Amino acid sequence: MVKNLKKLREENKLSQQALAEKLGITQQAVYKYERTAVEPDIETLIKMACIFGVSVDYLIGSGCDQAGQDISAQDRQHLADWHRLPEDIQQIHALLIKETIKKIK
Repeated sequence: MVKNLKKLREENKLSQQALAEKLGITQQAVYKYERTAVEPDIETLIKMACIFGVSVDYLIGSGCDQAGQDISAQDRQHLADWHRLPEDIQQIHALLIKETIKKIK
């Protein structure tokens, strides 16, 4: 069971339908992943992890990814937003972050 899916979905203010559309699956599938012992395939788990900016371990609640559990909801949202950006925009933001860090050191 995907233990943290509902929590992440709600933190990101996504409906089951909106998440389903992002994943290319049905709303009923999202419902089953959240409420029953039905588990998504690995490809869907990876897509979920990318959407929410977390590891698969965190998503399934394995406890192996302790660092992922220490990330605040706001930081997870920033990471999820990052993954939604086109790659060229991600590169621009990465450069901006890198240069900003250099200036504050």
